[in-house]
Amino acid sequence: MYTARTTSSKKWLSFSFFAGICLAIASATGQLAFAQAPEPISAQDSDLPDQVAITVMPDREGDDGSLILKPGEKQQIQVRVRNSSDKPLWINSKAYDFLVGDDGKTPIPVTSDVSGRWSLASWLTMVPSSQVIAPYETVAINILIETPANALPGGHYAMVVHSPSNEPLTLVDSADALTSDTSINMQPGTLLYTIVDGPINEEAFVRDFSAPNFSEFGPVPFSYTVENTSDIHIKPQTHIEIYDIFGRKVDTVQVEPRNVFPLKSREFTEEEGAVWNQVWGYGLYTAKLVMSYGTQGQIAMAQTTFWLLPLKLILAILIILLALIAVIISVRRHILHRRQQDQERIDALESKIKQYEGDN
Repeated sequence: MYTARTTSSKKWLSFSFFAGICLAIASATGQLAFAQAPEPISAQDSDLPDQVAITVMPDREGDDGSLILKPGEKQQIQVRVRNSSDKPLWINSKAYDFLVGDDGKTPIPVTSDVSGRWSLASWLTMVPSSQVIAPYETVAINILIETPANALPGGHYAMVVHSPSNEPLTLVDSADALTSDTSINMQPGTLLYTIVDGPINEEAFVRDFSAPNFSEFGPVPFSYTVENTSDIHIKPQTHIEIYDIFGRKVDTVQVEPRNVFPLKSREFTEEEGAVWNQVWGYGLYTAKLVMSYGTQGQIAMAQTTFWLLPLKLILAILIILLALIAVIISVRRHILHRRQQDQERIDALESKIKQYEGDN
């Protein structure tokens, strides 16, 4: 027992002596790895990388109408933020009310007080609202939604953006472009679509459904405007049925659904798939648009007509046919004329032969 204790003590003294030497050397050279932890970078650091990739998941929450709360109800959701750069990054998270531009799709942050009719930002509490994200780390941010007891039924909207410390807010142009990889001057975020339960008006209309009046070849693009007079955003499901001149349905076009915000209009074009990808057509066609929307499956309809006819090709074929007919007629006349001339020569020879025989 005594011998073991002596051996252990010797080992401990040796280790302590070796560790002391290492500490002395590290202190002298200033190279001790844990002497100073790396500091998070901010927008004002001179060594800030040209590209700080911040990924936010999801970029939308509740746009499918699933985030429904009653007045006075609380609900917690979660978003995730990833630092895809090779340096630690200090991120501030903040909520803003937003309105939609005249194009029906560009979110415009509102930094001043807005009507409580659509406001949501003041109901949100983010935990944490500021934090350091290590390189290539993904963190979770909890968002608590506290619906006031007097909240108006209908849609309420906000955007939660994440920006480096001291960096001014600069948003991308479109809700459809609020995606992951961004530069330090492009703040990614999550659009929140919340519906307060209660008596909600749902009504929408289709305006200006049209196609080019005449096309020689397809595809045939369509355009129309959805006007939403509801208290909430809608995501209409739309298809266009194509009928020929005899009333037979020849095709169906599915249009990509997009959000239309309350009391806003949004144009749908070829970009959303409103196009008939048919190259050849022969005559007058009728397009019937059928749009369903809302929680009760309301329907809105519109109709237009258009011509799809390869007129120049038809004219070219007609000209070729007429030219062929003219050539055939000319050749036939030439052959008939030759036959007539040969017959006249034969008749003249026969007449001379008869006359010669009569003289003898």
